[in-house]
Parts: sequence; C-alpha cells; structure tokens
Amino acid sequence: MNALALLFVLAFVVSVDLRIIAPVLPSIAESLRATSGGVGLAMTSYALAYGSGQLLYGPLSDRHGRVPVVRLAALGWSVCTALSALSTTTWQFVVVRLLAGAFAGSVIPLTLVYIGDTVEYARRQAVMGRFSIVTSAGLAFSAAIGGMVAYLLSWRAMLIAYAAVGILPAAFLWRVPPDRPARDPGEIEPVARFVDFLRDPFARTVYLAIFAEGFLLWGAVTYLGAYAIARYRISQLMVGLLIALFGGGTMVGGALMGSLRRRWSEARLAGSGGLVMGLALLMIAPRAEWLDSWIVFAAAMLLLGLGFVGLHTTLQVHATEISQAARGKAFSLFPASLFSGVALGTAAMGPLVDSGGEHLMLAGCGLGLTGVGIVTARIRRRRTA
Repeated sequence: MNALALLFVLAFVVSVDLRIIAPVLPSIAESLRATSGGVGLAMTSYALAYGSGQLLYGPLSDRHGRVPVVRLAALGWSVCTALSALSTTTWQFVVVRLLAGAFAGSVIPLTLVYIGDTVEYARRQAVMGRFSIVTSAGLAFSAAIGGMVAYLLSWRAMLIAYAAVGILPAAFLWRVPPDRPARDPGEIEPVARFVDFLRDPFARTVYLAIFAEGFLLWGAVTYLGAYAIARYRISQLMVGLLIALFGGGTMVGGALMGSLRRRWSEARLAGSGGLVMGLALLMIAPRAEWLDSWIVFAAAMLLLGLGFVGLHTTLQVHATEISQAARGKAFSLFPASLFSGVALGTAAMGPLVDSGGEHLMLAGCGLGLTGVGIVTARIRRRRTA
C-alpha cells in the first residue's frame, strides 16, 4: 500500500475512535466505580486535545514531512489507547484518553494536507470526496463496532483490540519513504506566521466560512435528536438510525464527487451544497402538520449529508491552497476554526432550544448555511508560493 492508502486506513480508525467510547460509557463507569458523567469527561478531554493539537502538527509537518509526523503520532495513539484499557481510576482514564485524542488529532488534517501536496488541483476535490466516505463511514459505524465488541468481550478488551488494529497501518507507514518538507526548514519560519495567514483576505474568508459552517451545522445537529423525539414521537434507537442517514448522504456525495467535479465548477458545488443543506433544515423547521413525519426527517438527513460534501470539500480544497510553502501550518487554522465554530454553535443554540425555539434555530441555521454556500462560491481560487 502507498502512503495515501495507509493514511486513509488510519483516518478510518481515528474516525471510529472519536465515538467508540459512547456506547460503552455505562460499562466503563461501573468498572471504575464512577458516574457516567465523570467518565464522560474522557470524551470532553479527548475532543479538546484533538482540536487544539492541530496547531502543533501543522508546523511540525512543514518541517519534517506529513508521513513522519503521522506515523509517530499514530504509534502514540495506539499506546495510549491500550493504556486506557488498563486504567483503574476515572482520572487515569480521562488523562490517557486526553493523550490519545492529542495524538489522534494529527491523522485527518495531515492526510488532507498530504492530498494537497501530492494530488493535482483538478483532481483534489474528487479525492477529498472519497476521503469523506472513509471518515463518514468511521463515524457511522463507530457506535456499532464499539457496542458489539464490548458486548461480546469487555470494554477493556475492546480498547486493547482496537489499539492493535490501529498499530498495523501505523507500522506499515514506517516502510513508506518519508515525504520531504515543502521547503528547507530554515526557510519556512520567516514566511509562516499565523498572524500572516489571518491578515490574508483569501485565507481569512476560508477560515471564517468554515467557522460559520461549524457554528450553524453542528450547532443545530447537536440538538436534532431531542427535537426528533419530541416532534415525531419516536424512540432513541429510531432517532439514531435516522441521524445516521446524514453519514449515508455524505458517503453517497463523496462517491459522486468525481463525476460532479468533472461537470460542475467548485463554485457551483459550494453554492449548491450550501443551498441543499439549507433546504434540508428548512424542511423540518415549519410547524405544519403535513411535515410531522419521520420520513420528512429522514429525507432531510440525507440531503444534509449530500450538501455537506459539496460545501465542505470546496472549503478544504481552498484551505490547502492558502500557502504551498507552509501548507501544514496554514491548514492547521482550518480545523481549529471549525472546532471553535462547533463549540460556540453548540453553546449558543442551547439557550434557544431550552426556551422552545427549535423551529427558529433550524430556520436560522438553514438560511445561514445557504449564505455560507453563496460566500464560498464567491471565493476565487488563488495559488500562493
């Protein structure tokens, strides 16, 4: 397998790991004699470390190459995942999962940067579409994989087995020749300050657009489960299956991306993606009785996933073009902006939902995502040295 194929495999592993703890949280809490809320801090610490680590890995990969950084981090992730299975207290588990999240945070962003380094611009969005299939499949199957293995064995055996699975592609990466840094390490630092990227209108627009996408999309998606249960009077299991259709739509969109990109410009893909996402949320926002069907909700989730691929991959492609000389460092601000938007969006939507404003939230987010698509469609490709 070549480096890109191995990075795809590792990205799937990390995508599963993002949610693999959720279905076995009660078992872990019982084993550690803790509350579910206490053990849940492990998920919070994992996410925080995962998001903040991006700002470190980008500059490191500019200096030493993407593959060397990822293979070391993947090895660290495997070790910490195995160690988390040996935890005997809640705080041991939380700390080790934090370290696992910090190491895992290198894989997906640096794979995208590696695509930017090695795939020509005309094919890049199609490759990123295929990559979205991998990550979406990992997220979609994570709960099922974790729950099944933990049920048949135990949560400790699950984590040890998963660490063993993850170390295989990491080990094969050591047999792949390391990619070379974009420029000599001594030349990168003078032209690669974070503040320079933030001052660049092209880069700033990309960062603001992905922040807005994270704020509006994931701020709304966080509360879709509770909204669906209350509106459609269906079980939590049914809601989980329906929301999983978002991942299904993403996988379908990723599979179609190569064909679409040959026919449509990236501007049309971005604009159409934002519009489809907006329509999906606007479908379930009105209080009209004829829309009170879980079938409407299911269709909306599929459309949301389809639209997401068009808009999100366009922003990813733009982010890989902010700087060729320091692509890793420039791209690191992209997931940092996304995670910031997700965190603030979730916090901002909460009070609105608590006050009974779910319909207003969905309508506002739907219109906002349409606007993000329009803004992204107006971003002009610019190649930088």
